[in-house]
Amino acid sequence: MGDIHFYIKKDEKYGYIDRMGNAVVEPRFDLALPLYDDRALVGVVKKSLFRKPIPRYGYIDRKGNIIIKPRYREAFSFSQGLAPVMPRRDKQSRWGFIDREGKIVIRPRFDMAGGFFEDLARVQVEDRWGYIDRRGEWVIEPQFNCASDFSDSLAAVRKGNNKRWGYVDQKGRTSITSRFEWAEPFSEGLARISNGGKWGFIDKDGNYIFEAVFDSAYDFSQGLAAVNVGRSFDEIFHTRRGGKWGYVDREGKGVIDSYFDEAYPFFQDLARVKIYGKWGYIDREGKMVLGPKFDDALDFRSGVAMVWIADVPYLLNREGELTEIKI
Repeated sequence: MGDIHFYIKKDEKYGYIDRMGNAVVEPRFDLALPLYDDRALVGVVKKSLFRKPIPRYGYIDRKGNIIIKPRYREAFSFSQGLAPVMPRRDKQSRWGFIDREGKIVIRPRFDMAGGFFEDLARVQVEDRWGYIDRRGEWVIEPQFNCASDFSDSLAAVRKGNNKRWGYVDQKGRTSITSRFEWAEPFSEGLARISNGGKWGFIDKDGNYIFEAVFDSAYDFSQGLAAVNVGRSFDEIFHTRRGGKWGYVDREGKGVIDSYFDEAYPFFQDLARVKIYGKWGYIDREGKMVLGPKFDDALDFRSGVAMVWIADVPYLLNREGELTEIKI
């Protein structure tokens, strides 16, 4: 039996399989997330005296062993060896951080907390966000109305009465002025921003690589970003629909034509795309190399991807071979 690779749902419970499709953890959790930092977040729902469902969260290792029993009221995945959690007995609903063995290393005293990225974690005290280091000490005092995680040494923030987003460095100094309706973390040196309901990309100096002209977009991955033109908001179902997806490069050029109904970022040189109601995978030249013949699909990880034909799940390798999932 190998390490956990994908989580899978069966009979309303979640378990894990290895990259060969064999069960590592039989479905028994009410919640399961992917493996991050050698730990996977899992949850179980218990009943109180009044039959009210109460979720509790814990962590398993890559072999499926329970390392930290489900005992937290709230919890997020591990990053850089620490995870934000809300202990069960904390009546004030405060967040702190545990290490990989479950020991509290930063005492619960925050109203909300994110994971550690580039050795800093965003945390909220009352209605303001700031950033702490791995010792729990303030690096940037709480002062932001909203804040994102650090990436490429910058973080998107919104401050005071200004409803626009900008970016600060790891000292809290303004690096890119607040002029965006929305701003995402940097990925591969470029950040996805929104103005006027459209999306574009900027570099670390705040210069546009692409003006905000796309109706939807994903972050850059392996030098390319999936973008959509023609997408509109469905007032009935309150979601964005339609348009066609293609890919642009870091130089601001379109490199894969926009003819996909859906498209996602590249992982391991392949991207999942949907066309004519079926999913397949393209390479970085835009060539369809697997499918399209799947009713649903996930990204490739360590050489395999999970796909569905009708309601039956399989593992797909890069040669197009399907393996039945044994769970």
